[in-house]
Amino acid sequence: MFDNFEYKEYDLQPEVNVQEIIDNLSKYDSKKLCDIIICYRYLSLNKDLSILCMEELGKRRIIGDNFDFENYIDESQKDLPTLNFSIPDIGAFLKNISFSNKK
Repeated sequence: MFDNFEYKEYDLQPEVNVQEIIDNLSKYDSKKLCDIIICYRYLSLNKDLSILCMEELGKRRIIGDNFDFENYIDESQKDLPTLNFSIPDIGAFLKNISFSNKK
């Protein structure tokens, strides 16, 4: 996922090419796909990408991959700190920053 960051020299804002990630989903290992799902569940970012990752994991299971992705996702989420919702929603904050940089 982080292989696709591009840094603009003038402001050093990371830019993610989501379409490139989608195009290469089948090349990513199962843990990386799980990490994308975990990011969505934790930060509410890229829901559609998360769904595609889950579909890819399901396809892999059908063809015989025995990676226990459900358990990996659940255990990884347990290790994350609880978000404090008294501060602004970090997902909305990041979306606002992204939107304002595109103007």
